[in-house]
Amino acid sequence: MALNAKQTQQQRLMLAPNVTLALEVLRMPLMELQAFLESQCEENPLLELDEELAEEQRDEPLEETSKDAREHPEDEEWPAGQRTLSETEDPENDDVAEDDRRLERQTAAPISLRESLLMQWGCQPGSPEDRSLGELLIHQLDEIGYLEGSLEEAAVHAGVELAHAEWVLKLIQRLDPPGVGARDLRECLMAQLEQAGEEQTLAYRIVASHFPLFVQQRVPQLAKATGSSAAEVTQACERLKRLNPKPGRAFAGNLPPAIVPDLLIKRGERHDDVELNDQELPQIRISRSYYRMLRDPNTAADVKEFLATKFRQAGWLIRAVGDRQATLLAIGRCLISLQRDFLEHGPKALKPLTQAQVASLVGRHPSTVSRAIAGKTIDTPCGVFRLEQLFATNLPQNGHAEQVSDAQIKSAIQQLIDEEDPRRPLSDAQLVRHLTQRQLSVARRTIAKYRAQLSILPAHLRKRRL
Repeated sequence: MALNAKQTQQQRLMLAPNVTLALEVLRMPLMELQAFLESQCEENPLLELDEELAEEQRDEPLEETSKDAREHPEDEEWPAGQRTLSETEDPENDDVAEDDRRLERQTAAPISLRESLLMQWGCQPGSPEDRSLGELLIHQLDEIGYLEGSLEEAAVHAGVELAHAEWVLKLIQRLDPPGVGARDLRECLMAQLEQAGEEQTLAYRIVASHFPLFVQQRVPQLAKATGSSAAEVTQACERLKRLNPKPGRAFAGNLPPAIVPDLLIKRGERHDDVELNDQELPQIRISRSYYRMLRDPNTAADVKEFLATKFRQAGWLIRAVGDRQATLLAIGRCLISLQRDFLEHGPKALKPLTQAQVASLVGRHPSTVSRAIAGKTIDTPCGVFRLEQLFATNLPQNGHAEQVSDAQIKSAIQQLIDEEDPRRPLSDAQLVRHLTQRQLSVARRTIAKYRAQLSILPAHLRKRRL
C-alpha cells in the first residue's frame, strides 16, 4: 500500500487564547488562583504584584541613608541583614532566643506516619535484610496505615520466603499506632487486640472466626456460633467498635488542609450581604517600567515583539480575574437572596433552586454558572458550604402545590433516624410512611438513595440490643 500526502481544508471551532484563559480562571478556587497568579507574575515581566511594590517602597533607603553609606563605605562589607554587635542585644540573650526559635520550629513541624514508623523501626533489633524489608513495607503503607502493596512481591523483591515476610510484617504491626501495617480491617482489629493482650477474649474470637457476622451485626447468630449469651456478644461488639479502624489518621501530618472560603457573609442589621474573600488574593497590575520600554521607540524590534506578546497576555489575565470576581460575587448574592432562610435555619430550609434559574437572574449562561461554582465555598453562620450545596432539587408532591427540596427530605430522614428506637430501627418502608404523615411524598428507592448519601446504614445494621 502506497503512502500519499495530500492537503485538505477543514473548518474547526476553536477557542481563542483569551477565552480559554478566562474559562480556566473562572474555574479556579481561591487558593489555586492565588498560586496561579504568583506563577504568572514570575513568568510574565509585564505583570507585577502591588504588595511587592509596597514592600519595595518601604524598603527603599532614604536620601540621608544613601549619603551615610557613601560617607562610610566600610559598612557595605557587612552581609545584607547582618548587624554589628552594637546594634544587637546581649549575645547571651541571642543564644536563648535562637534556642527558642529552634524549639518552635521543632514543635511546629508535624511528623507523618511514615516518618514515625521509620524512626521506631530503626530502634528495633534485626539483620540488615530485615531492616531493608521493613522499610520497604513501611513505604507501601497508605495514609490510614494499611498495606497497599503485595506482601508476596515484597518478599520476592527482598529475596526472602513469604513466611519470613509475614514475620517482619507482624513486627511492624507491633509499632505505634496499634493496628498499623494491616492488610484489611479484620487484621487491623486483631492487631490492636493482640497489642492490648486480649487474644483470649470473646471479641478476638469474633473477629478471628466470625468477622462477616460482626459486620452484619448478627447478634443471635454470633451468640449461637460462639456459645455465648446475647449480652456477652453485645458487650464484645461494643469493645470492637471502640477500636480505631484507621490508625494512620491520628497523625497531624495527614490532616487535610484548612478550607479557605471564596465568599463571606457579612451580617447586617437589616439585610445580609456577600463579599469576596480576596485578602489573600494577589493584586496584579501592568509593570510601568516594562510598559515604558514597550512604548520607547529606541527599544529593539525583537524586544518590542516579546513585550507586546506579554502585554496582551497580561491584559487577558487581568480581565479574566476581574470577570471571575464579578461573576462569583453576582452568583453569591443571588444565592443568598433566594436562600435567605438557609442562613437562619441551615440546610433543612433550602428551597428548590436550579443553576438555570440563577443563570437567568444574573445574566450568565448556565454553563458559566456551573463552572463558576465548581469547587468554590462560602462561609455562612451555619458553617462553610460548597456553593453547589445551596442548590436543591424540586421533588413533586402528590396533591400539594408547595415545593419541597431534596435537602428538606434529607433533613427529615436524618431527624427520624436520630429519634428512632435503637432496638427497632426504621426500615426504608417505615420511613416512607412517616414522611407521608408529614405531607412529604417520597418513593422508597429515593429514601434508600438519600440514606446512602447521608452515610446512614440500613435498618438491620443500625439495630442495637440494649
